Amino acid sequence: MAHTDSTRPTLQLHFDFLSRKALLSVNGRGYVLPDRYPNKETAQVAAQKFAFEKLGLGQEASAAPKPSDLAIWLH
Repeated sequence: MAHTDSTRPTLQLHFDFLSRKALLSVNGRGYVLPDRYPNKETAQVAAQKFAFEKLGLGQEASAAPKPSDLAIWLH
């Protein structure tokens, strides 16, 4: 099922600079990413890959053909 703008999942990335851990929030559900990241940009790439590969988001042909096409709000 392809996502339209109104049904596209909301992805938010919360990056903690002290612990270097990242929390990905998808429509209010949280996923702590397994690694530590040197900066928020690296965490964002990992979050996009996690959402694409583990959660199956964006794999519909019309939504996002690759992980980097997933839009993530950084906090």
